[in-house]
Amino acid sequence: MLFSNHRSHSRPLDLHLWSDHPEINIIVDKVWQALGEHRQANLIPKGNRKGTHPKLLLKVLLVHLYVNFLDLPTLWTGVARSANAYSPNSRYNSLRISFKIVKLIDGLVELGYLDFVGGSNDKNNEGWNSFTSRIRPSDILKVEFGKCTADFFDIYNHKSKTAVLLSDFDTDMQGKLIRRRGKNLRQLIEYKDTNETQSMELTLYAYNSLLQRTYIDIGPLEKAYVDLDTKVGLKRIPINQSNKFVSRIFSRGSWSNNGRFYGGFWQQLGQSYRANILINDKPTIEVDYNGIHLSILSIDKGKTFNCCELEEIILPRLKKENQTKALQLLVLTAIYASSKQQAYKAFRGNSDINLTDEELDKLLNFFLDLNPHLADDLFSDMGVNLMYKESLIVEQVIKKFTYTDLPILSVSESFIVQYDQILRLKEYMTEASKAVLGKPLNYERDFYDQFRVIQFKHIDKDFYDSLMTKPPEVFRSERYGRTYNKYRLWIERNNQGSEPYRIIDGWRKQTT
Repeated sequence: MLFSNHRSHSRPLDLHLWSDHPEINIIVDKVWQALGEHRQANLIPKGNRKGTHPKLLLKVLLVHLYVNFLDLPTLWTGVARSANAYSPNSRYNSLRISFKIVKLIDGLVELGYLDFVGGSNDKNNEGWNSFTSRIRPSDILKVEFGKCTADFFDIYNHKSKTAVLLSDFDTDMQGKLIRRRGKNLRQLIEYKDTNETQSMELTLYAYNSLLQRTYIDIGPLEKAYVDLDTKVGLKRIPINQSNKFVSRIFSRGSWSNNGRFYGGFWQQLGQSYRANILINDKPTIEVDYNGIHLSILSIDKGKTFNCCELEEIILPRLKKENQTKALQLLVLTAIYASSKQQAYKAFRGNSDINLTDEELDKLLNFFLDLNPHLADDLFSDMGVNLMYKESLIVEQVIKKFTYTDLPILSVSESFIVQYDQILRLKEYMTEASKAVLGKPLNYERDFYDQFRVIQFKHIDKDFYDSLMTKPPEVFRSERYGRTYNKYRLWIERNNQGSEPYRIIDGWRKQTT
């Protein structure tokens, strides 16, 4: 059935995708002419009102639809039809996309360029069954798209897109906004630029410029996507070169909360997929810094963090490694939670180790015997503030890598780098932690051990030499090889060997 999967098999309309490819511009011109003078006139702002020219609206719409077409021709696009969804004067709508885009879509539906399914406003079940309207290219438009030779490399986020976001909401691990307590919260908050926000935007612009011209892919994948099972059904993550834009999100309406770097397909995938990421066809290493928040708290207090490695068996029914694993998760949830009850509930929701309240109390008490200076920080809801301090360290590392023309990927509490850059990463991490915290982190003590992921304490000259002798092996699928060869040709054809992030006004001054 034509519309059977329009709800789950869709993506929201991206208002910032852009391309300068000449064949895309030809499609825009052709469709614009097909609208006819009457429809064109109805889309142009009347009188002295200034607004985005409707042809630009058309280009934004068609570029988004074309990316979906390249990814999967049957994919739908979710489009809001409320005027409140479009704020041309918002900093988060840098191309000034107005409500006129809805009238434009209606015209394209009438002309047969788009398939359309109306949305639903479900007032029952807390709106669970509500969804926005859906559009996708009709067979007519697919014919035009099929003639176009533009590839994912030719699609990018417009340079005006705001990368520093301020929200009342919290975020999940991938940066998706999630509502916290309260009903009158703003998903995105307008703010005035300061020297600090402009500096952050400059860093992100340089970083995203580097990512744009960096080939990032998962070698063994036979298809350019990963299907993940979620609570709301199957979610498809596109693995392509237009899904790499990184933003920095601040939470709870404060520049001192969160501030982590979010975006890029790598943040939406598990470690087993990330282990096979190739950057410019070179294998990578994921280096973990899990547990850094407890070290930050300890350094701020002028104390030493004494880890979560309990030599004594506190809970006889658990093996030592399971006891440590449980304690690590428990302590972190206790710092993020606002009450003991909330912490214990969060622990049980995220752990495969079933423990009673009494057993959890015992673990925490022994942890506080080792780290009494952290007693006041438990059940303090400090997570978002600690994420901010962590983000300052990550920012410094990203700056240094970007300025040396080397890509690095940030994941929640880990970095992904080309395998031959691990010594550089450790050097930059040491410098960054000292600059932000006043003293460098102790790699032997300040982090949790994680299986299957390299720790900073494992990285030394001998480890580096062993990697150079025997680099990580990553299988490359036929799809990967075909796409990477296209990318190399695109780089040569478009003279992408320059370093645009190096010449951004103010970037050199900022990084010296």
